[in-house]
Amino acid sequence: MTSKTKAFLAYFTGFIASIIYGLSCQYAVKNTETSSLVVMTWGFVFILPFSLGVITVYFASEKRQNSLAFRILMPWVSATVSLLLTIVTGLEGTICMIMALPIYLFMSSIGGVLTGIYLNHNSNRPNRLVFLSIFLFLPFTEARIENNFPLITEIRTVHSTIDIKANSKTVWSHITRIPKITEKQSGLFYTMGFPKPVEATLSHDGVGGIREAKFERGLMFLETITVWEENKRLIFTIKSDPEKTPLTTLDPHVVVGGDYFDTLLGKYEIEILDNNTIRLHLESKFRISTRFNFYAHLWSDFLMRDIQENILRVIKERCEK
Repeated sequence: MTSKTKAFLAYFTGFIASIIYGLSCQYAVKNTETSSLVVMTWGFVFILPFSLGVITVYFASEKRQNSLAFRILMPWVSATVSLLLTIVTGLEGTICMIMALPIYLFMSSIGGVLTGIYLNHNSNRPNRLVFLSIFLFLPFTEARIENNFPLITEIRTVHSTIDIKANSKTVWSHITRIPKITEKQSGLFYTMGFPKPVEATLSHDGVGGIREAKFERGLMFLETITVWEENKRLIFTIKSDPEKTPLTTLDPHVVVGGDYFDTLLGKYEIEILDNNTIRLHLESKFRISTRFNFYAHLWSDFLMRDIQENILRVIKERCEK
């Protein structure tokens, strides 16, 4: 074996091993996902990337194990490539991958740093193997234990506003019904693959009217009007049916109306600032149900705000024409 080959193996053995391990875990869960083993757990969202960092450093050369930069940064490569390959292989979607990336980077570095420290203070080979074995099996063990406990449900509200140079009657006509959107739409989640809104129809004016809010790729919400204060306030409940949403519309773990996320209520409110300017408020109430809502709500709030601000921009453009 040449010196170059040895150097390559010393640098990349841990990386390759971690990639194989990460994909194997994702494949195992994807093909055996049951009520006792699912991806949306601490075991597979937080501990799995930690284990990737452990493997990356464990199988590296002693020189690399002693490098703090290697312990921190090389697990990032393992974590990122592992996530990218889950998209390529169809194990996960782009939205889930991007949401998971910050956790994967942070936890993989923690795993890499702690593994380097442990290996520096313990040269006993059997003890090292026990250390490695613990983190190989821990994601599965923790996930199975965790799934004996219910998801934690939290109701969130996101509020957005925009100032429009128009009168309240004009604005009202553009929020009760939204004809097909041809204007340019922007937003981070749309670049990540979330369907863009297409149009919103209304069965009839007044309380009890049914709005059909249609998005790209077959995503649709049924919105029942509960408050109708003409030129002032519009409130509606939101119902989605995940069974009627095509499987290719959203990543399974962010499907609206599923186990982890659902929209509940929407509200438009018109505030008159002066004779020719109003401030349009748009508010959404939604549910998130995970065991790590402290992190999930950052993304759910961002998602809803992104969608709301895009819709408000479209309404403003139309009203001011």
